[in-house]
Amino acid sequence: MLSAVFLALVLGCRDIQQPSIFTLFAGGSHGSIGVVTTDFGSLGRFAVLNPEGFALPGSPSVHSDASARYQDGLVYTINRLNRDNIQVLQPALGFLTTLEFSTGAGTNPHDFIKASENKAYITLYNRANLLIVNPAAGIATGSISLAPYADTYSTSGIADNLPEMDSMLIEGASLYVALQRLDRNDASGKLPPNSPSYLVEISTASDAVTGVFQFQSRNPFSKLKRAIIDGQPHIVVACPNRMGFLSALDGGVEAFNLATRMFRPGFLYAETAAGGDILDVEIKNDTTGYALVLDAAFNKYLHRFDPSTGRLLSVIARFPSNAGTVAGLLLTPDGRLYAGDASFSSPGVMIYDTSRDDIRLTSQPINVGLRPFELLYLP
Repeated sequence: MLSAVFLALVLGCRDIQQPSIFTLFAGGSHGSIGVVTTDFGSLGRFAVLNPEGFALPGSPSVHSDASARYQDGLVYTINRLNRDNIQVLQPALGFLTTLEFSTGAGTNPHDFIKASENKAYITLYNRANLLIVNPAAGIATGSISLAPYADTYSTSGIADNLPEMDSMLIEGASLYVALQRLDRNDASGKLPPNSPSYLVEISTASDAVTGVFQFQSRNPFSKLKRAIIDGQPHIVVACPNRMGFLSALDGGVEAFNLATRMFRPGFLYAETAAGGDILDVEIKNDTTGYALVLDAAFNKYLHRFDPSTGRLLSVIARFPSNAGTVAGLLLTPDGRLYAGDASFSSPGVMIYDTSRDDIRLTSQPINVGLRPFELLYLP
């Protein structure tokens, strides 16, 4: 019977290559780390590290431009532009692809989140409508227009009319969606944030917009992450504003108080203190946070900072511009900090112990096949 089930799953899943038979039986242990990897060209894979930091054999193929979310025992891979679909991986079956469904050609999905067993939301970067689907069947059931919140200004005089919806988070009966509102028609061609960025609140019961909040900075770039600060739940996100080839020290880490539904004034960590664009962030407690930073010369850093004062506490690691890049930052409940090292020579995942002065637990990055792009916790 197992052979029949395996064969049916393989034949029933289109387009995505299945993992090896060894991974089918290995499965994923509680407390494992999922790693979205890529060659930044034509190939991507979903690798898994067990709690001891060993890469499990076999990695299912995903898009070369993919993100992922773990929810309710499943991994939802968001295969972005030019694949435009959601790929569901089943950890109990060695991360086999058990469902795959399209979000529409050219839609460029950026995030997926379930509100219930029969309702999920998908942000579409190249559309003005937030997609609603039945996640069990992979069928679209509706959409929410976010067109009223698209940017209306462009340096070219022609607005793109897209809100650039990105990451999401659900708190209670509210869905929060980050709108970057970038200028795709800017003469530079580099999509600068020429308009304010918004955090939109939507009722998961009525699918109506119930609040629109303006970020203090612009360009919410990292995933929306939940953190407890001063005893209250917050959404934390890195807003680098002008970044990369447009780099300027004009952004920082922002926190939205979910209890008061207001942004905390100022930054938890400002780019003026970090010395570069802040690309990702993790908050451990009121006085300890971690950030990935990119400076104007394209050197990369892993920082420890104090969210209560905004001070840089230490530079844990530095990656010169000619060594590739860093991507993915994850703090687990046991206090381990995982950081993706996407260098050219020996890409992999680094592990630090935040309870022991951020001591590095891996002498070399753990090889996960391709270059890491994103990390997620598999409880």
